[in-house]
Amino acid sequence: MNNIKLIRKTPLALSLLLAGLTSQVYASSTTSNDLTQLDPNAISASAENSQYGETADKAFDDNQYSKWLTFEPTGWISYQFSTQQVVTGYSITSANDAQQRDPQDWQLQGSNDGLNWTDLDTQTNQSFASRYEKKQYSFNNQDAYTFIRLNVTANNGANILQLAEIELFGGSVTPPPVDNLPLQDSQSLNQGSWQHYGPFNVTGKVKATTSGSGDADLYIGLGSQPDTANYTCASTSPTATESCEAQGNNLYVSVYGWSQTNYQININEEKDSGGGDDGLWQKPVVDFVDMNPETEGSRLVNRILGNPANHMAQRCIDVAQVLYTDPRESSRFRNLRFELRALDPWGNDFVAYKTGRDGSGEMTIAVSTRHLERLYRESGNNDNSIRDEIDGILYHEITHGYNNSPITRDGYGDAGPFWAYTEGLADAVRIGAGYHKTRQPDIGNSRRWLGGYTTTGFFLHYIKQEKDPLFIRKFNQSAADYPNYTWSFDRVFTDLLGVGVEQAWNDYVQFIQSGGQLQY
Repeated sequence: MNNIKLIRKTPLALSLLLAGLTSQVYASSTTSNDLTQLDPNAISASAENSQYGETADKAFDDNQYSKWLTFEPTGWISYQFSTQQVVTGYSITSANDAQQRDPQDWQLQGSNDGLNWTDLDTQTNQSFASRYEKKQYSFNNQDAYTFIRLNVTANNGANILQLAEIELFGGSVTPPPVDNLPLQDSQSLNQGSWQHYGPFNVTGKVKATTSGSGDADLYIGLGSQPDTANYTCASTSPTATESCEAQGNNLYVSVYGWSQTNYQININEEKDSGGGDDGLWQKPVVDFVDMNPETEGSRLVNRILGNPANHMAQRCIDVAQVLYTDPRESSRFRNLRFELRALDPWGNDFVAYKTGRDGSGEMTIAVSTRHLERLYRESGNNDNSIRDEIDGILYHEITHGYNNSPITRDGYGDAGPFWAYTEGLADAVRIGAGYHKTRQPDIGNSRRWLGGYTTTGFFLHYIKQEKDPLFIRKFNQSAADYPNYTWSFDRVFTDLLGVGVEQAWNDYVQFIQSGGQLQY
């Protein structure tokens, strides 16, 4: 945003000039740099008056004669930076009328995931003596944040809250690159906290691994500290055991406490052995197509995921790393088209669908904005419901793009072993990633391990948890290793576990009936 606010030659502006008000009302300059710019995708609020155009983006449009208004005495408005910023000050400008609607008590808060907030500044009993008055506040802060939120807890007495402008001051902090690898460290993190390492400026590939207790997520950022929406690599299992790697200059390795965690981290440089890029996991090209950006579901996805295309590309790598040990074993997923749309191409309501031949390297996934809106409301406006739903769909459908397919005498439409393998493996990958929390193991299905989807998926997840942690990878590999028409569930289980599939299923049923708990 510009530091100078120009007078718009509206009748209101001219009448104010004739009234002899000072120039400070119409234009202001400051030695601080306003870090914001008008980007509707970066701005969200608890509510807004869309009917009359008094929307959240008006608080960042460099026009003091527009305003953000909500029909509640309290509310919040947030701004998302493209890269983390250290905010040390801000200003608020009062709107055109009704002093009782001005903010009175508030906190300015920072966050790196849009979920967990830290108070940076608290103000109470504030008042604005005139309309279009700008009040500026400063505070001490050395931490960088992706999200900044003004959380207004009281206004000056009205049932409506409004303000004209918000500016944020400060800047990014980038320490000089370092090359001191390998690095080992042990830390404790609270939920929602970050620990950043780097930047590292090395010629080889940077590989980081974590272990420990609780749930620590691992991220690598290229050129800036990563957050949960912007990263080059992310490893986000429901544990503290994570692995991430990337190559380039000024790499940051960061650990995020999804929950309270005690972790150990190892960061190493791996020199190129001469094999070129064949040994690196390659992200596919993701075409994120927002067909109905005017919908609330679209705004939710863009706000919560931050960079949807990058998020989805990383999920492709996450799935590939579940199914394969070496990227050279996997056919690269070349292109993913992800569509957000209100209705399907025939004008019908829907939840989600996929098109494209499995294994072709090309896929289209479509998700309904209406479905996401309903899900968001039913969850009590919980951002995690949107993130988990998108990730769950991605883990399942992308598995179809990467997995090996056995050659059997039945086809997908026969609801036989081929179908059970295809949908069961995809749900097992989704379950293992922690994105099927609303479903339960189904041991009563008469088709047993051939029940497909979650029936087969939870069974395979049980084998991975209780029998062989590499079973999902081996199960996928079996589809490529066995000659035509020789693959079967029973043969795979006998070869990999030493027991037939029926015995393994009976063991699984007994495990569940005796109170055994699957982790997912």
